[in-house]
Amino acid sequence: MEIQAIVEEIKEEMIRIRRHIHMHPELSHEEYETTKFVKEQLKDTTIEWQELGLETGAVGLMHGKAGDGPVLMLRADLDALPLMEESGVEFASEKPNVMHACGHDIHTTVLIGAAKVLDRTRDDWKGTIKFVFQPSEEKAGGAPELIEAGVLENPKPDHAVCLHTWPSTDAGKIGIRPGPMTAANDTFHVTVKGTGGHGAHPEKAVDPVPVAGDVVDLFQRIISRNLSPFDPAVITAGQIDGGTANNVIATDVNVSGTVRTLSQTTRDYIKKRMKEIAHHVAAASNAEAEVDFKGAGCPPVINDPHLVGQLEQSLKKHLGQENIDYLKEPSTGSEDFAYYLEQIPGMLFRLGTRNAEDSRTHLSLHNPGIVFDEKAIPTGIIAMSGFAVDYLNAVH
Repeated sequence: MEIQAIVEEIKEEMIRIRRHIHMHPELSHEEYETTKFVKEQLKDTTIEWQELGLETGAVGLMHGKAGDGPVLMLRADLDALPLMEESGVEFASEKPNVMHACGHDIHTTVLIGAAKVLDRTRDDWKGTIKFVFQPSEEKAGGAPELIEAGVLENPKPDHAVCLHTWPSTDAGKIGIRPGPMTAANDTFHVTVKGTGGHGAHPEKAVDPVPVAGDVVDLFQRIISRNLSPFDPAVITAGQIDGGTANNVIATDVNVSGTVRTLSQTTRDYIKKRMKEIAHHVAAASNAEAEVDFKGAGCPPVINDPHLVGQLEQSLKKHLGQENIDYLKEPSTGSEDFAYYLEQIPGMLFRLGTRNAEDSRTHLSLHNPGIVFDEKAIPTGIIAMSGFAVDYLNAVH
């Protein structure tokens, strides 16, 4: 049976599955019931679940009947956000302050649907598919934990693929682009240390407040004067804290923020320049400054150009040229799928969820009022399963 026909047959079931997941969201590292639900939906398929020793999430293998071939990893994320839903849909979250506002319920549903389709078409494809239902994307810890647990082994995937809902693209369409797709995300913390004193006698103190202001200002010069205008990056100071009283010169000031970059080279360079600027600006005022980047930070998603080309041809075949959205720009949001792509090539593509007649579908991801057009679900299943078959049967 053709992929489109199978998807049409299971479409209503997939919408019911999505609505169940949406009504019962779970936060990062708490996806116990979602994991059970995923496995229950796929109990009648030939998926072989692997034991990786993780409390939540699931990884399974499916083998084609057309012979040996490559290993393709398909990944979806399971977790929701700590938000009180304001969408107004009849299947809204039943959990206070927990909501699927980033579309992970749709990601999970699409991968369940793709597994059902691929199981019914096993005679038509060769090789192996590794299905990864990943926990904790929102805390950017799920992918590294799965890698540590061995998700990229036994067998090692040749390529990894995922999709992400996208309210800027119309439902029924798929957004693609080679190269940078999402940005690296690094959190910085600057501590400027001065010498406290009375506000009436600044000459007897070293005031860290203007030093911190100079540091934040000069960080922006990295973007405007140290980087090429064709190398986009963002440095945002989101928090500044210092001082205890209006007439007391503070002892120290703390500045925290985020850095977004689209290449590892630029990422490393900005970190280096931020440390240099903070140190020298502070020294010029007899103060001290330290810059700390908390944790490893999430790397950028860099799509493999050849794989994107294969996806483009597959989409033309299964959905039609008119349903491809050629994205001109990457996103400065981040996605922990990038950790997999540090070790194997792959790609992330966009699943359009916008409905021109429903302004709620135009809202940004992570907005408590966002609605996702469910027309996206069959589109995503066709795109994911169609690409998988075409990829696995291609000459490698």
